[in-house]
Amino acid sequence: MRDMNRQITIGVAWNLASLLLSRGSSTIFTLFLARLLVPEAFGLIAMMMIVMELAQHLVASGLGQALIRSKQVSDEDLSTIFYANLGLSILAYVALYAAAPLLADFYRQPELVNLLRVMGLIVFLNAMKVVPTAILSRQMNFRSQMMANTIAVLLSGIVAITLAWQGAGVWSLVVQSIVSSGIAALIIWFTSAWLPRLIFSIESFHRLFGFGVHLLAEGVMHILLQNAHVIAIGRLFSAEVTGLYFFANKVSSLVSKQLTGAVQSVTFPAMASLQDDNTALRHKYRQIIQVMMFIIAPVMALLAALAEPLFSVLLGDNWEGAVVYMQLLCIVATLYPLHSVNINILNVKGRSDLVLKIGLFKNATSLLLLFSAVPYGVFWIVVGQVVNSFLSLIPNTYFTVRLIDYGVKQQVLDIFKPVLAASIAGVSAYLVIQVIAWPEFALLPLSVGVGMAIFLLFSIAFDVEAIKLLMPKIRSLL
Repeated sequence: MRDMNRQITIGVAWNLASLLLSRGSSTIFTLFLARLLVPEAFGLIAMMMIVMELAQHLVASGLGQALIRSKQVSDEDLSTIFYANLGLSILAYVALYAAAPLLADFYRQPELVNLLRVMGLIVFLNAMKVVPTAILSRQMNFRSQMMANTIAVLLSGIVAITLAWQGAGVWSLVVQSIVSSGIAALIIWFTSAWLPRLIFSIESFHRLFGFGVHLLAEGVMHILLQNAHVIAIGRLFSAEVTGLYFFANKVSSLVSKQLTGAVQSVTFPAMASLQDDNTALRHKYRQIIQVMMFIIAPVMALLAALAEPLFSVLLGDNWEGAVVYMQLLCIVATLYPLHSVNINILNVKGRSDLVLKIGLFKNATSLLLLFSAVPYGVFWIVVGQVVNSFLSLIPNTYFTVRLIDYGVKQQVLDIFKPVLAASIAGVSAYLVIQVIAWPEFALLPLSVGVGMAIFLLFSIAFDVEAIKLLMPKIRSLL
């Protein structure tokens, strides 16, 4: 158990380093690009995201997770999944190519045809790295993945800013995505030191796809749900409004989703080895939730509190309309780790069928709220997302309590203290902005410093468990 704790700690450390370097760099590049581009450019990218994500999810098909979860994996399994992914990527790109004119007609944006057909090349690139990434994850080798992602983000960001500066517009964002995926795939491929053999096993495919098929179906529904708001906004409103919403959602979810993903990718293979020990699983997942919320809650609280001066200083007047959307979406981002961890528990227990059932319920609720809010405008559409995020905790925790006796009541108690401390910190940072008459560029670092100091003080006063969990691990790494 001690070796596993150390493996998880080191893995999380490398993934957090990846988060800080690659995602931190990505955020900086995104802000630079937002200064150089108009909201319409991001709106066009948003309109393509649903078909791109569906295509990429079809290629993955849950097979990567199936490889990671399996107790034993043969070279025959790896080669089979590689060729399956490659074949699926060809089918996916053909579908993307054919769907491009239909998508352009739906949104009444003719330029989407060429944009989608070029951006679709990402599907091939991502298919190439599914198996090598699974191999590295099984080896708990997250350092190599961190290096690949960081280098890809840095080089693609430089290319994108150069193109945007030269007036390439939305094409700078398209090229950025292709270059990033290509470089990451190339580095991960060589790092894994694995080559496929000329083998394809029907038995291996059926066995692994049997686990992945439920994740595939649930993932398709999740993507449709996740992009339903962009679809509605893009179809009923302008590309500019779509860009404002898309950018707010991208910024608000960046830290939450990427940090959660970083932790989940490390803990999934480790937790899979404990899938038959419910007591150990519950103990580990309680720690995971507490630590993630300790990190994510204050960031989201400060981002919501300081959204207006932050956008004003960094982005300018073009993006003012995105402020209120981001403030609301920060609430959704705060709750995201809870949803993700509960789904992760079901996957570790091999109950991907329950993931599908939960997805059906959540999608139905989300679409009902969306259709109810559409006549009242984008603001109420976003409010509906906040409401759905709370409602989704019910089905997400229903099966978790049955499988490992970790229900919504216990989870809420585990996150209450850090969320309360973060809320107090957010209010304090907002008051600094309102009370002190300094220029915004000077007030921002001051308010952030005050907010973080207050968060740490109240976390200590509330005896937040995450502090006790993190300090020994930090010392062990030094």
